[in-house]
Amino acid sequence: MLEQYQKQYRNNKRQFVLINKEGTVIESDQQFLAIEAGTSIYDIHPFFECLPAIVDSDEKEISFFCVHLPIEENFFVVDIKFLVKKEHVLLIIDDFTEHYHSYQNVAQTRNESVIKSELTIIKNRELEERERFKNNFIQNFSHELRNPLTSIMAIVAILGDTALTDEQTKMLDFLKESNTNLRLMLEDTLSIGMIDSGKLKIQANEFDLHSLFKLMEFTYKAKAQKKGLQFLCRFDDKIPQYVIGDRLRLFQVITNLLDNAIKYTHTGSVSFNVLLNLKRANTVGLHFEVIDTGEGIAAEDKEQIFEGFNQIATGKKTNGTGLGLTIVKKLLALMGSKIVLQLHQDKGTTFYFDMLFKYPLFPENDRSLQENTKTIKSESSNQPKYKILLVEDDEHVQATLFKMLLKTNRFQINLAYDGAFVFQEVVNNNYDLIVMDVNLPNLNGIQITKLIRDFPFKNIKKIPIIGLTANVYKDQINQCLKAGMQKVLTKPFEQEEFLKVIYKTLK
Repeated sequence: MLEQYQKQYRNNKRQFVLINKEGTVIESDQQFLAIEAGTSIYDIHPFFECLPAIVDSDEKEISFFCVHLPIEENFFVVDIKFLVKKEHVLLIIDDFTEHYHSYQNVAQTRNESVIKSELTIIKNRELEERERFKNNFIQNFSHELRNPLTSIMAIVAILGDTALTDEQTKMLDFLKESNTNLRLMLEDTLSIGMIDSGKLKIQANEFDLHSLFKLMEFTYKAKAQKKGLQFLCRFDDKIPQYVIGDRLRLFQVITNLLDNAIKYTHTGSVSFNVLLNLKRANTVGLHFEVIDTGEGIAAEDKEQIFEGFNQIATGKKTNGTGLGLTIVKKLLALMGSKIVLQLHQDKGTTFYFDMLFKYPLFPENDRSLQENTKTIKSESSNQPKYKILLVEDDEHVQATLFKMLLKTNRFQINLAYDGAFVFQEVVNNNYDLIVMDVNLPNLNGIQITKLIRDFPFKNIKKIPIIGLTANVYKDQINQCLKAGMQKVLTKPFEQEEFLKVIYKTLK
């Protein structure tokens, strides 16, 4: 039986060819190459032109590997061994066509895989570089805009306290609205960069949810009335007043949805509803929805509207960056939620999301809305004056901050525009407070603060310091606080916010 299998599977890929030293074929076993006795080996393929050199060499055995032999309609890849005898030459030809083709396919597949992997790495590096460039550009762009915007907002606030005609008041209201829009666009643009770079972290702090609702109702009822729209609100009275979450990011989500709804609604109404989904232990689930009777959104644009810097074409021109819904989507994802869009059959849309909050059983900050919104204007003008060192290198910001402080009649103010002059000032004068820009020439605000905190004299090292910065990334603000600043204000800021922080720090 074994002999039967041997005959069936014996290797028939080896051929023996006997030739004389002149190249004439003496005998061939005809395994796979048709080589007839009496023919010249040179006629088989030009490769065999090497025979004379082999015969004349001192080598008695010479091998060649992976020789390509296209013969008539066939193509062979073979190994050839020349055994030089006294009167003749024996050729042993092994057919490895299938083996070499298989090996070549494997090698080609491997090479293609390596090339594809390298291309993927290059593409990822390119994408990372683009992302890094985009985020750096957004950060720098934001930084450069904050100083002039701070000055504009301060000047508008100062002008608002002067005697104005009705026409001037209307113009000032227009400026205030434009400043607010610009500030929101700036924050939206920066938020996208922070989210994409992984630098935006969700904070969990206790805040008054009811006061946030009242603020939304008051603000957007006024905005809707200006466009001749109805603004409808419904808040479930079983919702806890205080919850634990990120108030700023929730505020950003809701305002973007409401701003979009009012922007694209020209008749009818905009509704903002907050409903109770569940309430157990110290967890509450809320359902937020914004409903409008606006122009509506085509079904094919349903996903596209959440892409960055994109606005759906409508019959009327609208302003904005097209970032609002992108930010909503990304912020909600960070907070463990998801925005859902419902299209109405006739017109209008509904955007909604669900979110879980912890709520304290014994709130720490149970204060009234009036306390939270009390302004510095209630401070008595006959109280003692404080001595402040204002350190700011931008002349426009310097001038507007100086006017903000001076108009209260509560402060004596000295100015410094270079970090190197701060120490001369604090040694020669007794200051109650230092208001200091973080980005200063020579020595920056963080370095100055560290040096002041290391001073050997208590009256100097204990001076409260408020930092002003156009950098709003959390790690940069933490560096300022770690250096010893009591508070850091990010530009741009409102006059009321600025003065409130100063009074709180002085107290």
